[in-house]
Amino acid sequence: MNLICYLLEANLYLIIFYGFYKIFLHKETFYTLNRYFLILSTLTAFTIPFFQLGFLQANGVESQLMITQQTEASTSILTIDQIIFIIYSLTVLFFLSRLAWGFRNLFRLLKLSNGRIENDVTIIELKNTKSAFSFFNLLFIDPELPHINTIMNHEMAHIRQKHSLDVLLFEIIGSLNWFNPIIYWLKNDIKLLHEYLADEETTGKGIEKYEYAMFLIQNSYGDQSIQLTNQIFNSSILKRRINMLNQKKSAKWARLRLLLVLPVTGALLCASTMAFTKNYGVVDLYPKKSTGLTITLQDTTRKKNVKQIKTAPVPTAPKIKTKGSKQVPPPPPPPPVKPNFKLPKSPNTPPLPPPPPVEPKGKVKESRSSIKPAKDAKAVGKPEELTIKISEPLQIKSPAKKEVVYVEVLPKS
Repeated sequence: MNLICYLLEANLYLIIFYGFYKIFLHKETFYTLNRYFLILSTLTAFTIPFFQLGFLQANGVESQLMITQQTEASTSILTIDQIIFIIYSLTVLFFLSRLAWGFRNLFRLLKLSNGRIENDVTIIELKNTKSAFSFFNLLFIDPELPHINTIMNHEMAHIRQKHSLDVLLFEIIGSLNWFNPIIYWLKNDIKLLHEYLADEETTGKGIEKYEYAMFLIQNSYGDQSIQLTNQIFNSSILKRRINMLNQKKSAKWARLRLLLVLPVTGALLCASTMAFTKNYGVVDLYPKKSTGLTITLQDTTRKKNVKQIKTAPVPTAPKIKTKGSKQVPPPPPPPPVKPNFKLPKSPNTPPLPPPPPVEPKGKVKESRSSIKPAKDAKAVGKPEELTIKISEPLQIKSPAKKEVVYVEVLPKS
């Protein structure tokens, strides 16, 4: 099935990109570059399967390999491919419904609470909740929280940097690729980067890192229930946030590690061309010179019941037309046409020897005087005529009556 094959290939590339991030980048302090790397590498992983390099195709021949899966009538109601697709679709619907339920909770809080607009940001007060989170330009906060100005600066950093777009993007990708465990780690890492960025901007506005860390520890109330939001008080990532606050800034040359992703992307593009057979549309980035040869392969291994093959009718002899009681035979076939050319003789082929002379059974006596040239032998363009005089009769046996017949040939007068 095209969709399942595409998702498996794309998720394989996503695992490789995420492994590159965990090995080279996740401990560095250039959070903005790491954020864009996770976004772009994820989109690239789902884009590479649609591209290939034609000059890398096997046998040096530009071929178009197409596997057409023909659906035949089967005795069973559902095939294995259909069962897999149904299970995948139902699970996707389940995760999308969870995502829709998160939107429902946000809109419910928006309707039940009082809000005010400040600097194009809608602030919704949630009394007695001890929570603070943001979603796009919506800021949900308990007005009775301590250090409310610090919390406001932190959440405004999320809003200005459009972190909700990243969260929504990875939630949709996670719903469509629920079978890949890397997706869940990827969603947590993108949210962690959001908190790093917001913490960095908040501590840059006159707040000491030590005081900010103590503030986070004192106001950590556990996980929040809404998955679409960025939450300042999240105990599951609190330890890593405090460690990054005290970590030394990465050197500028460390950003050059991002260049290593270019050969990785090229290798994945080569794998997309050589290791996978595509049965969906692809774009050839570097096609090979066309040789006019197109190879089409047809996959019939999954057929269970093969239909009967219809063969062309064998031509039969034409029927004899009847007219009344008389039968009219068909017209005779046309005579064979002899070719008007002669095969050329090979120069290396020796000439055939002349056949041996055949002597007649009867005795034939020839006289030198009896062979005379014809009178008109000297005519231009006419061959010479010979007159043969047989002095004794020939004996010819008749095969039918077994008798001897004497034939006398008289000279030409």
